[in-house]
Formats: sequence, C-alpha cells, structure tokens
Amino acid sequence: MLTRIGTFRRCLLMCLVAFPVLPVYAGDGAVDPTPSVQISVAGKATPLSASVLAGMPHVDVTAAAHDEVPSAWRGVPLTDLLVRAGIALNKPLRGRDLASFVRVTAADRYQVVFALSDLDPTLGHNQVLLVDQRNGKPLDKDGPYRLLVPGDKRPARWVRNVTVIEVVDGATSMRP
Repeated sequence: MLTRIGTFRRCLLMCLVAFPVLPVYAGDGAVDPTPSVQISVAGKATPLSASVLAGMPHVDVTAAAHDEVPSAWRGVPLTDLLVRAGIALNKPLRGRDLASFVRVTAADRYQVVFALSDLDPTLGHNQVLLVDQRNGKPLDKDGPYRLLVPGDKRPARWVRNVTVIEVVDGATSMRP
C-alpha cells in the first residue's frame, strides 16, 4: 500500500512538471492578465473572465476549513454559472439529466464531482460557491477562484485554484 502511494506521488509530481499551467493568450498573441474559469457543457467550452464573474450576483457565507477561524467568503453560486453556460436548472431535472455530473478541476489537476441532481433546487439543492474573496480581499494562494461547499462536514471538495468546470453526461445506453 505504501509503495502505491509513493508511486502515485512520483507520477503526480512528474505530471505537474510535464504539464504546467499555461498562461492564457489573447488573439493578438499578448498574455491576457485577467484570470478566467473554463466552463464546458456538451463539449462547448465557455471562458468566464474575472470581469464577467465580478458582475454576477454574489453570495456571502461564513465558513471554516479544518481548525481555521471562520472566514467571510464571497462568491457566485455554481448553479448560476451552470445556468449561464446553458444548463436548464429552472425546472426539475428528469430522465438522462439525472445521471449527469459536474466535475471541477484545479490548476494542480485535483478534481471533485457533484451529481447535477445534488445541485438541482428541487432535489439536493446543495450550496456550492465559486468564491473570489475571503474576508473582503481577493484570494491569495487559494485563488483566484476557490470552490466552497459550506455544508460539507470536512472541506475535501473545497477546491483551490479552480480552472475548469465541466458538465458530463453520465448516462449510458441500455443494450437489450
């Protein structure tokens, strides 16, 4: 067991060295200094810039990770981001949509998933936020964006440095 963990860590380190996070380039070849998050639905990627996210309605929550003192966090509900990307959460999910899930990926390739039904206001209605402020200041080492799930008993899904949010169709076809 310990050997597998050591091998995993070595592989992870090699992947991080081989595939570093690259800067985003504007069409004219210049580096775009504004951080963005990529949202992907049905293979269509939509970048959301810092200015677009700043213009969206924000929610304030007080929460703490591990043994930290509770902080005031400010961010955009994940459901609002999904609606903006084309996911219809204004009506109850049905059928194959109940098998869909949301995968959130960080710059270091850390990933977490949420069943889309857990985010549906008529089913699980879990509060999940993409935060960009902590105690009234932009995020430092955790940012520019961090996923926050205030209702979780431990912060394993509080993803730091979020870069990609994907909606994945998890439904499989049934063969007779």
